[in-house]
Amino acid sequence: MSKNENIKVTWRGGTDAWECDQMGHMNVQFYGAKFDEAEAVLLARLGLGEGEPHTRAEQIVFRKESRVGAALWIESAVIGVDHAGDALRLRHVMYHSPSAAVAATIDVTIGHLPPAVMRAGEAALVAPAELGAPDLPEPVAALDGVSLERARALGLIETGVSIVKPDELRAGAMFGRRAFIGRLSEAVGHLIASEDTAAEALRARHIGSAALDYRIRWSGPLAASDVVVLRSGASGTVGRTLRFFHWMLNERTGEPVATVEIIAVYFDMKARKAIPVPDIILKLFEGRTVAWPG
Repeated sequence: MSKNENIKVTWRGGTDAWECDQMGHMNVQFYGAKFDEAEAVLLARLGLGEGEPHTRAEQIVFRKESRVGAALWIESAVIGVDHAGDALRLRHVMYHSPSAAVAATIDVTIGHLPPAVMRAGEAALVAPAELGAPDLPEPVAALDGVSLERARALGLIETGVSIVKPDELRAGAMFGRRAFIGRLSEAVGHLIASEDTAAEALRARHIGSAALDYRIRWSGPLAASDVVVLRSGASGTVGRTLRFFHWMLNERTGEPVATVEIIAVYFDMKARKAIPVPDIILKLFEGRTVAWPG
């Protein structure tokens, strides 16, 4: 069976040494950067020139780690059309070469698209199943109740403070994924900060960690020089996974920039196999878990 001609390669490249972190694999921010490139190619092919597309929600699923020198490519397609919201649902799939093993996938809903782009997207529509996606996207939940004031009331830990730089913004004044996910990656160290759970202490025990799933809900656009803060909490464990979340907030307004729910796993860095959440991590969060309030 031949592949649908509307599923096209939107990026080819690889994993450079400088993109890998202390876990020995490509850091999540660089998956984001490569998906940004693929998405820009897809939207350009659909005719997006001027305009301010706005990402509403996305889910990134990490399936196979990518280590130094891995050859990768991404295929992309339009898998849904929402005329009422001037939105397209896109799926990008990153593959390892030559095995074609899936490294990661991202489903994203983008609104505020011009009519010509909407028409081109509808003409190029692909059935979700052809890219392994569910028929319907997860509903985009409201961000009601998410604020800096609410984060303080819940006792969420401050895990990041930074300023938005002009080159970190993409079309529509939205955070580029590398800049955004990079902040999330760095925030985790502050969320689990203690002498026993510091990165060096865990590495000494050959314990690593990896994200499996990011569910992101976006709010409004940003401006260069906005100060953003991250407030984070853990919501517990399910099986061998740890669940935690981040709220990114505009310090000036107190309003949300985005919320992120993350599923993560710990692994044996020698065997490269998942392990139960270490007792020192479980002990750290005793009495500190927060039910996901978003």
